Amino acid sequence: MTAYMVVSIDVQDPSWVADYVANVPAIIASHGGAYAAVSGPVTVLEGTASAPTQLAIFTFPSQEAITAFMKDPAYTPYKEARLKGSTANIFSFDNKLG
Repeated sequence: MTAYMVVSIDVQDPSWVADYVANVPAIIASHGGAYAAVSGPVTVLEGTASAPTQLAIFTFPSQEAITAFMKDPAYTPYKEARLKGSTANIFSFDNKLG
């Protein structure tokens, strides 16, 4: 069953972004993941949440693959850089439609 990971991120210091974008897609792919969508500017249409800098949606073959990606030692330095330069909310879920 396809699983999705949604990342809502607010970047305060973009110095980490270029290295992250250059290297993390291959780590995601090594776990069967792929980018499904990456936003430009985000608009809040309803509710009281503030708009993040960016949203990204990823597909993975399973929740276990998402967990493996997030815990992959190869991802650790990029995750640490992201945590220092941004705040994020990361969600995952199974696709109940098929």
